[in-house]
Amino acid sequence: MYFAVFSHIAQKESCSIRQRLEEFVAEAQLADRSGLDYMFTTEHHFTGRFSLSPSQPVSLALIAQATRRIRFGPMVVILPITQPLRVLEELIILDHFSGGRLELGFGRGITPHEHVTYGVEPHEDKERFQEALDFLAKAMSSEGRFSWLGKHYTYIDVDLAWRFLQQPHPFIWCPTNTPDNAYEYGKLGWGTGGFGVLGAGFYEKVFPEYRRGWAEGGHPAEGQRLCYLTSTIIADTDSEARDLMYEHFDRQMDLFKLERELSREATGGDLSRAAQASLTRLNALTADMKASDDDLRFLCGSPDTVIGKIKALRERLGFNVFIGEYSFGELPFEVVEHSYELLVSKVMPAFAADREIEPADAG
Repeated sequence: MYFAVFSHIAQKESCSIRQRLEEFVAEAQLADRSGLDYMFTTEHHFTGRFSLSPSQPVSLALIAQATRRIRFGPMVVILPITQPLRVLEELIILDHFSGGRLELGFGRGITPHEHVTYGVEPHEDKERFQEALDFLAKAMSSEGRFSWLGKHYTYIDVDLAWRFLQQPHPFIWCPTNTPDNAYEYGKLGWGTGGFGVLGAGFYEKVFPEYRRGWAEGGHPAEGQRLCYLTSTIIADTDSEARDLMYEHFDRQMDLFKLERELSREATGGDLSRAAQASLTRLNALTADMKASDDDLRFLCGSPDTVIGKIKALRERLGFNVFIGEYSFGELPFEVVEHSYELLVSKVMPAFAADREIEPADAG
């Protein structure tokens, strides 16, 4: 069992952009000191306050410089709107700078308006994502110069001056919402995972396929990485945690709703309808917070309550990496710090018997 932290690095009304970035660095240092295993960041574009992380290498460089032991990485680099060769070069340098603590996370992206703004046809995102993954696989395994002549990417006579410190490359993550992809990623020996806001029930058909693929791929059981990410507040009492969560999860969802509205406006047809359906679901989440609480779409409570909820989710889904997002909405940093304090002193010890393997062994 591994514990990780995730951050959208969402802007807060209570501080400037610089202050929010400094708070993000302080959280990275806190996670590092606290003994958490991983820290992951997101990537988003043109969504206002939703995320101050348009460049994963920039966000990750802040973590690399501020920390000493925690493993970290993107969750995810949005490949369809980037140049995978450029990203590869930057990630190689980060791996060396961090002393080999980098993880690699890649994805298609979930917000069509970002693709549209970059001039990418949203219906091509799956195709572009797969080609970028295929290119990266070749680039990370090639010796000497090579070229790539694809439909969406063309690179001539590539001569990578450096290679990853972790050979042949850092551990790869590709989160997914589909059973077929989960099976494929498991078979490849990669990590995957899901997002609590969709509800645990959503992944009851996804996660078993990952485990099946992992077993069929013949990979060692201890290397499997299956994560579940959810907004989390740990407080001294259930009522205190619940009051904080209901207020600040609602503020976080306001930013998610804006993101969906932008995608609905930027697209047409089935994509616009999908964005509207997602917006409707998000409205339902915040309209009935008690139901969302009961469905474990977020986690809040005293240490004992949070321990019980994590154990219930693990038994239901079988994940072995719990990722909490502890700084969201307009939560004051002292509240975030207290969640960490209780996580380390009360929650993590309850899983001590399952924490015998160092995450670095997964690379």
